Amino acid sequence: MSAVLPSTTHEQTERVVAGILIALSGNIMFATSDAIVKLLTARYSVFQIIVSQALFALIPLTVMILRSGGFGRLRVHHPRLVLLRAALAGTATVFGFYSFSQLPLAESYSIAFCTPLFVTLLSIPILGEKVGLHRWGAVLVGFIGIIVMVRPGFETLHVGHAAALVGAGLGAFTVLVMRRIAREEAHAVMVLAVVTGLIAVSLPGMILTFRMPTLPDMALFACTGLLMGSAQFFVAKSLSLAPASVIAPMQYSMILWAIIYGAILFGTQVDPVMVFGAAIVIGSGLYIMHRERRRARLGR
Repeated sequence: MSAVLPSTTHEQTERVVAGILIALSGNIMFATSDAIVKLLTARYSVFQIIVSQALFALIPLTVMILRSGGFGRLRVHHPRLVLLRAALAGTATVFGFYSFSQLPLAESYSIAFCTPLFVTLLSIPILGEKVGLHRWGAVLVGFIGIIVMVRPGFETLHVGHAAALVGAGLGAFTVLVMRRIAREEAHAVMVLAVVTGLIAVSLPGMILTFRMPTLPDMALFACTGLLMGSAQFFVAKSLSLAPASVIAPMQYSMILWAIIYGAILFGTQVDPVMVFGAAIVIGSGLYIMHRERRRARLGR
């Protein structure tokens, strides 16, 4: 027995490390896809970008579904909530991509990372949860971080900031719906529903604003979609190797790639004040995750 325990612990550690590395790789793909989206927003509407991205994303997602048993094995247990999540995700993406067109990528990410703060606030009226002083404090600190980033009165506030905040709020509703159905719905079902929601929400806007892409731009559309779809596969794989509480904070690594892509592709200078505000938001989000994990452990 004594020889088995260290081996088992070592294997578990290796699985967690592998999960973290795979999650980080998936987040690099997400950030790269978003950087390409920002490039494309200079020439195409967000509606056309979203639909094109989603169509190409279906390729790796189809591979993922076939590897897990095929479409015939997919079962939807809560169709209304799955559709609601798809519609919310599709609408949130419209606002998020629009913010990419108006703000530096790192700044859009930083505002989007306040989603855990909105989740905490909305869980009170929607889920009937009780929020203690620790989480209230984290929410307050997080909103202070947002104020530090946008610096009202010192920097010009425009529709890009509002779009990012609306996208984060809609993202919070999406998370709450996911909490309700995550244990009963397969990951493939939820991802496929979201991609379908992206197409359904943006297709009318795409028809009105369609512009025939050039061949180089078509390649960019393909890249952003394939990267986004593949990233979903990587995240799903990481969650099968390590706990969600370990994988979730890995999304914050995207801010680093956003800063790098901003400097290389768009000539965006690193703003120390924005980085400081983002660090406050990320810190508050991580603390909320810690409190959520502790509350779940005590509940068990």
